[in-house]
Amino acid sequence: MVQTEDHRKNSGPSILLERRVEIFHQSPLPELDGPAGPAFAARLKEEESANLMAIVCTKSILPRLDFVNAMRSIDNPGILRFREAGVVEWPGNNSSRFVIACDRPASPRFWLSLDETRPQMSEDAVNRFLVAPLTNALSELHRIGVVHGGIRPDNIFWREGSASPPQLAECLSVQPGVGQPVLFETVERGMALPLGRGAGEHIDDCYALGVTLACIIMGRNPLRGLNDKEIINLKLEFGSFNAIAGTHHLAASHAELLRGLLADDPKQRWTVSDLELWLAGRRLTPKSSDSGKRANRHITFAGNDYWRLRPLAAAMAENVPEAVKLIQSKAIGKWLMHSFGEDDKAGDVEDAIAATDKSGGKAAHYEDTLVARVCMAIDPIAPIRYRGISAMPGGLAALLAEAVYTGENLQTMGEIINSQLVSFWVDVQEKKADFIPLAQQFERAGAVIEKTTFGNGLERAVYTLNPFLMCLSPMIRDHCVLSPRKLLLALEQISGRQDRPVEPMDRHIAAFLIVRDKRSELLFASMAPSEPPARRGVAMLTLYSELQYRYGPESLPGLAAWLYPLVEPAVARFLSKPLREKIRRQTKEAVNKGDLTKLLALVDDPKSIERDENDFLSARVMYSNIKAEIEEIETELSQRQNIGIALGRSIAAVISSLLSIAVLAVILGRILLKAMG
Repeated sequence: MVQTEDHRKNSGPSILLERRVEIFHQSPLPELDGPAGPAFAARLKEEESANLMAIVCTKSILPRLDFVNAMRSIDNPGILRFREAGVVEWPGNNSSRFVIACDRPASPRFWLSLDETRPQMSEDAVNRFLVAPLTNALSELHRIGVVHGGIRPDNIFWREGSASPPQLAECLSVQPGVGQPVLFETVERGMALPLGRGAGEHIDDCYALGVTLACIIMGRNPLRGLNDKEIINLKLEFGSFNAIAGTHHLAASHAELLRGLLADDPKQRWTVSDLELWLAGRRLTPKSSDSGKRANRHITFAGNDYWRLRPLAAAMAENVPEAVKLIQSKAIGKWLMHSFGEDDKAGDVEDAIAATDKSGGKAAHYEDTLVARVCMAIDPIAPIRYRGISAMPGGLAALLAEAVYTGENLQTMGEIINSQLVSFWVDVQEKKADFIPLAQQFERAGAVIEKTTFGNGLERAVYTLNPFLMCLSPMIRDHCVLSPRKLLLALEQISGRQDRPVEPMDRHIAAFLIVRDKRSELLFASMAPSEPPARRGVAMLTLYSELQYRYGPESLPGLAAWLYPLVEPAVARFLSKPLREKIRRQTKEAVNKGDLTKLLALVDDPKSIERDENDFLSARVMYSNIKAEIEEIETELSQRQNIGIALGRSIAAVISSLLSIAVLAVILGRILLKAMG
């Protein structure tokens, strides 16, 4: 029945993904929908019997493109096999979507909901049918450096009694942790916003596997009914193992397994190598997974007594005014030294206070910055917590992308980066050297944010920190432009819209090209609104003509027509009217052909401009000379009497000369005749 239904869904109209996967957009698979968006039936074009599913990323702006090639190398029965990924034109709404195609699961979801109760499986069945194959799948992911980020009972496909092993769902459509309940995240990742949890590590997947196995072993969600905050507080107070499985009677081997996987100390948590040793029969002795060191004396904060560091830091982050009072009282440092013997942590708290005073003094949000730094000093592995934003440093880039996309929390995200909170977080880490590149990356982003020129600011920072983010320009964000190669096609598509902007350029497109196409900032400086219209138009045309030359297509009539009014001031600067009209005729021909290179050559040809200017200067000189001669003639003509006298004198002189010559000739003639006679 399942196969018949699958084949029935592989029919009807389809769209093609990367020329090899057919997606049947009228055949949804709602039971396979994920956090990124809906699922649809699909198949390989050359292998019609292959049943695939396509996840359409309608809710995710950050699919994990950096791991697409790595996932191509995996062919493991415990992981849904990745087939293809790319952008497709989605029918009906004139937009593009990023799509990920993978094999369709062989079985339904193991759990349909985390609220359900299931019969408990035997110890041997859990080990043989779940622990062993899932360990194998995790080992394969670890081999290629991929963190799954979504391991939980309702994200595994398996039917008890099936010959097929359990399969992990695809993990490329969203960032790790997005869609993952807090229960399955470590304490520190659970404190962060889902998109701010960062890429994570292999041991985070091991923790999620531990919680998943605990649920399966007990046949239920042990913390069902608790909200996220209550779950985190329970883990902070008693430790993950005690909070999740401490009250349940477990087989000795499973107690050992879960203690190892649910260790809150990352250094003590089991990895896939430990799992393989455990499966091979080697018994390990994981340390007790408790909630951390307990103080000799409590400290009172906001009316509550605290005996441990992490719960105190969490409470301080949620109550900034009271936290400031506690910090200024110097009680924290004394408590750390006298009740914990944590002189280093006390020093870190003093460093946090000094760093905040040095960088901000009593400026705006001084208290928020102060509390954020002190909380990092007390609980170094916890996320950065600032003005309602809670994120691991590796997740700030994704949160910034979301802020830019939605327009929310932009100022707060900018403050986090500019306040160098990431650098301070790195300074308090035990293995500081591992995180120095991350701190340097955010320092560079902060320098970019400080710039206000066209193409800089938060827009440039978001593409610098997210190298695989699509262009978030409002005019093309629905077209999923992931590279400069696709930019012109998107602009061509929207060029005919009535609601298109006046210009095919904004700060986002400028920043996107500066980062992705390594374009000079100077070119975009010429496009700033304060620049002369002719210069702005020619700068845009120069950019897009180069992109057309490099990436194609050969014809972009819509974009050319969009740019034409912007370059008209450049045409108007030609001084010769016949030449100007000739260029207008030629530019219209270039626009109709969609040839941006030809259009640029016409409106910004240095030789033509120089020749036109020289001809104009020559004409001006000639005009000046002619005008001077005319003025001289007019002046002379205005003095007619003088002209007549001068002319009469000249004529009289000529006549007198002629008469004198005639008389002289007669005299000479007579003399000659006498001499001959």
